[in-house]
Order: sequence, then C-alpha cells, then structure tokens
Amino acid sequence: MQAVLLGSVLLVCLAAPLVGASQRPRLPSRRCTPERSAHAPFAVAFGCWLVPVPMALLLEDGRADLMHSWWAVAMLMASPVVAFALVRMVAPQRLKRRRLLLAARAAALMAAVVAVEMAALDAGVPSLSVVGPLLTVSFAATATVLGVLRVVDHGYFPLVLLRTAAKQALVAGGTWYWMHRTGATLTPDPADSTTTAQVLALLWWSVVALSSGCALVAVARLVRWLRSGPPARPAPPGVAPWPPAVGDVWMAELTHDDNTYKERPVVVLEHTPGFVRVLGITSVDKSDRRRGYLKLHMSEWKGVLTKDGWLNLEIAQVPYCDFLWRRGECPDPVWDALCTKAAVRERPAGRGPTPGFTFRHRLWSAMNAHAGRDSRNVHAGSDNRRRRVWTRAKV
Repeated sequence: MQAVLLGSVLLVCLAAPLVGASQRPRLPSRRCTPERSAHAPFAVAFGCWLVPVPMALLLEDGRADLMHSWWAVAMLMASPVVAFALVRMVAPQRLKRRRLLLAARAAALMAAVVAVEMAALDAGVPSLSVVGPLLTVSFAATATVLGVLRVVDHGYFPLVLLRTAAKQALVAGGTWYWMHRTGATLTPDPADSTTTAQVLALLWWSVVALSSGCALVAVARLVRWLRSGPPARPAPPGVAPWPPAVGDVWMAELTHDDNTYKERPVVVLEHTPGFVRVLGITSVDKSDRRRGYLKLHMSEWKGVLTKDGWLNLEIAQVPYCDFLWRRGECPDPVWDALCTKAAVRERPAGRGPTPGFTFRHRLWSAMNAHAGRDSRNVHAGSDNRRRRVWTRAKV
C-alpha cells in the first residue's frame, strides 16, 4: 500500500507540469486564460506506448519482428507521428506552426526515451520484459522531456519557476525519506530487487531530473532578467497577441518617479531587447500644459479609449512584463501626427534613471509582482497609504 501511495505521488509530480497554467497572469480579470492542457497526462499515458518503438531497430529480436510482422512496421511508422503530436500538444500557440522545430523536438523526444529504455536494458533490468514496467519507463521519460519543454516555452517569471522547482525538489526529498524509512533504495540491484522497487526508483529519478531541468531554466532566465530586464520571449502568461506591435495601444503598468505605479493606456513606439518605448495616455486635463501633451478626442478613439484623454509626448520605458492587455490600434491621423508634427521627446537626463528598472523592481517583477505602491491607494504627495474615509450616516 505504501508503494502505491509513493508511486502515485511521484506520478502526480511528473504529470503536473504537463497540465501547465502554473504561472498566473498578473491581472487575471482582464488577461486571457493561460494555456492549459488538462488532457496532457492522459495523452502521454496513451502515447508512451508508441514513442519507444524505434528501440526495436536496435534489438535483434525487434528487427526480426519488423521483418515478419506488419503491425510492428505500422507501430514503427506511427511512432514519430505520435511523438510529433505530443510535442505539439505542449507547445504554445506561437510555435504550433513551426513544424520543423516541432519535428526536431519530436526526434529528440524519441531519442531520449529510447536512450533511457536501452540504458535500463543494458543495466540488466529483467523486469523490462514485462509490459507494465516497460510502459512506466516510457511514461516517466516522456513526461520528463515534455515537462522540461513546457517549462522552456511557457515559464516566463524565473522566480516562479524556481519556486516550482523547489516544490518538486521538496517532493523528491520527502519521498526519499519515505523510501529510506521503508528500506527501499534509489539504486536497486536488478538481480535482487523487485519490480516495484525498480519502478519507484525510476519515478524518483525522473522527478529529480524534472526538478533539475526546471531549476536550470529558472536560474539562467533569472540571471538574464536581473542583468537586462524582462525578455520579450517567451510571452508572459495570459497575453495575446504578443509582442506589442508598433502603433498598438496597450494597457500597461507605468511606474512613476515617486515609486508608485498605475495602469494606463500606452501607445507603442519601439521595441528593444529589455523594454518597450511608449507614450502614456492620461484622462487628467492637461490643457495648461499643451506643449508636452497632445489632445485625444473620443471621436477618433472609439473602441480604444472610453473618454477624451491627453497623450504624454515624453517617451517612457516599460518592461515587457508590465503589459497587461491590448486595447486596439492608434488612429492613423494621430500616428501621422506623432511621426511628423508632434514634439516627441526623450526623458530629461537630469531627472535621473528611468523608474521601474532598479534591481529591486526587476527582482519583484521576476516574482510576478510589482515593486512600489499602487497610486490608487496612496495620497497625492504623500508616502502613506490612503485610509478609508468613513462618512457619518444621516439621522
């Protein structure tokens, strides 16, 4: 009974990354639903029957079956198709049309699964002649490879990835302690150990491999994140289309010089490797500062803005992770004015560095959070949070 519970815990830990959607959008109410594949573990469970079939080409008995059995040939031909379907299933929408990349990943998946199966055979594991353990090896290897691929494609926030890897490592540590208390070993001798012990050891090492792969991806992306800012790829969870196109109007979190931030519409001007150059839009009346603002009339911005506004002509820099959702496109007359007539200017050097790009801001953004305070909860010109105003009821 303990072996069944232990195996179930390890299988769930392997299957969880296949489902996806572990990284939540910063604003779930307005962003799209993250890509989720609830059927992925079941698809892998059925597909792992055919993924290791090319192993037959490396075995003498397998080659004999291919010479005298038409169904063995059919399974061999179906193996790359199934591997391609599994790889495409866990890939994001932006990669589903890149068939050459998916084909290369499918070939790598089959090679990895066959390598694990052959390593188990070379180690002298006699129980691999039984269908159950053979499929367990195939499922563990397939789930590990697909889980790492999904982390690479969908894992955007590095500290969230690192937290996921830590949870997997915690499961591996807990199950190791459990196995140690029950007398099991992680390196069972094929000649003396039971099939159950071999399967549990294989599942445990698969969880360790998955956790290690997730941690390596997280650390590599965290170093790049802290050094040059949030990247444009992969796309943050819940945003579509991506990346923001030049001339589009997006809702983004703009960080101010006083370390507060607020959601504002922005017009995308230019992409850079670590941020996007934009012009912010505000609904506050700026008629007394016409030199630095451009009046936006609702008649030209139907479907994009909900009321008249003012376009700040000072360029702001917004990290990719602070974009929330797309509102629409900048009208052609306004865009032509920005390109020809409007006095668009850079941020003055005397005002110091651009807010939102300090080490603290980047570290918080790596956790899918925003450093500073929401300007809606702060008094104007004050560092204290706004207190709720209680009004006396009329008697």
